[in-house]
Amino acid sequence: MKMRRFNFNYKTFIFGFLALPLVFLFVTACLELKSVDAPDSARAGSTQTVTLNVLLDTENNNQNYKRLVIGICAPKEWKVAENAVLTFDSPLNTEPRVGNGTMILDDGTQDKGYKKGRGADGSQNGLTWAANAEEILGFDENYGEMEWVMYYSDQVDAGNTSVEGTVSISLKVGSAHSAAKLGYWVGVHDQGFKMEAHIDASTTTGAPSRFYDYEWKKMAITGASADATDLTGPAPTYTATVGAGADGYTFDDIITIGFDAKEGYLGANTALYNAGEVYMCATALLGDGTTVAKVDRSASAKMTLSGADTWSKTIWPPAYFGVSNQIITEIHLNFQNADGSIVVKNPGYGTDMVFGEKCQ
Repeated sequence: MKMRRFNFNYKTFIFGFLALPLVFLFVTACLELKSVDAPDSARAGSTQTVTLNVLLDTENNNQNYKRLVIGICAPKEWKVAENAVLTFDSPLNTEPRVGNGTMILDDGTQDKGYKKGRGADGSQNGLTWAANAEEILGFDENYGEMEWVMYYSDQVDAGNTSVEGTVSISLKVGSAHSAAKLGYWVGVHDQGFKMEAHIDASTTTGAPSRFYDYEWKKMAITGASADATDLTGPAPTYTATVGAGADGYTFDDIITIGFDAKEGYLGANTALYNAGEVYMCATALLGDGTTVAKVDRSASAKMTLSGADTWSKTIWPPAYFGVSNQIITEIHLNFQNADGSIVVKNPGYGTDMVFGEKCQ
């Protein structure tokens, strides 16, 4: 079988192996990820199942016993190591090393050979499997707050065969983020993240051969917390803050809104850095879907300099927006200079900064 550029060898390998934690990892063995069945969106607090469908073809090579290694990259707040359950299934049924069962969490102790991580050359390098994944694969579009968690199977005997199997991953979805790009990796314990120069007999593209495969899939989170962040977007800044105390706040509390002119996009200063005056332009979203805007840069909207290029304003939202017998569900903010010629919005997005109630 000819390997296609990257996709072939790694994809074939990773999820083919995945579905059947087989012994399949040789240059001539093919592992193809036929599909990754994962929801595009999920509700915070729910448990979701991701299924990896794989094809393993040993190409009639006598395979030694091996352990399948599966990696999951997810938000740290999801606590994958505590909550996830991984199982694999395939037609392989050679006792006692059958191609099915529950996968075991890698605890990072490296006290056994198969638990010692292997790097890009396939050799043990003193790093855990998770550390190698972070160093070699990274976190794709996610800006941070992600982690790799690894699992391995019992030994499996793939023999000389072509077989399809599945790996089922049960994940509990957290509430701290509105979206993240999840990563799925598959490999074998004696090859790790090995990549070799291409072999003319196995490829026509000149691409190197991988002994692993991986894929990223974005998941949007509904019902996330009010201060949830999108891990696939620009890293959040602290341009604006809303607070009332250690126990959070509602919009029926007296709240203090802060603006830091030094907290712009990717750490740069905002356009209001060193400004002589800053005005808070705010819009309240009400429970019935209507809005009330205070964007006139009047004296009541002028903020107070509270530190080095930091400004603040304390308000009681119902009175500030002139709302009675209505519930304020969100406050949308931007900040301007006196004549409105400079407007600072959410860095990296160009839209107002949105705050909901935050109750502990």
